[in-house]
Amino acid sequence: MKALTASALMFVILLGALFIYVAEDIPAFGDPYSPANRWVNLSIGIDARSHVVESLNHGVVPDILVREIKNRGLPLPEGYKVERGGEEGWKGWDILIPKGEMFYPNLEKYYFIMNEGNRLWIYRYSVPVRWEERCEEEIGVPNMVTAGLADYRGYDTLGETTVIFTAGVSVILLLRRRGKL
Repeated sequence: MKALTASALMFVILLGALFIYVAEDIPAFGDPYSPANRWVNLSIGIDARSHVVESLNHGVVPDILVREIKNRGLPLPEGYKVERGGEEGWKGWDILIPKGEMFYPNLEKYYFIMNEGNRLWIYRYSVPVRWEERCEEEIGVPNMVTAGLADYRGYDTLGETTVIFTAGVSVILLLRRRGKL
């Protein structure tokens, strides 16, 4: 075997092993509780002191959490609401953004605070959560993908379609021109 062929074979085997290693961590297709589909860890963790947990239980976000959120450049508008939350065994608090803030027509889940041991971690709900929970109510379309492409991202989809159409017409014109020569 030539040296180039042997090194190419080793490279392919190495990439295949790396792919298998990475693919093991990919969540199951359609898993609604996978991190990418449910929430995004903001890597904000603070000590779960009794006064912090007590404030959250009374519906108030403690100053230390407000500071951490705002230090990251994330929004926390006035009039937010805190509720005891937790889905499918999650234990924590939801920070809800008030109606009319940040273009939301209704009260929306925005952050989730999870108590893990002696630390509180802040997560941001991801866009698919909102689409899943609200698309049929807001748009009247039961299919989440159709609602996303046709309504929530309508102008983006129109732009993509325009680019693809222009490229297709350009290719047809170039091929047609070549045939006449």
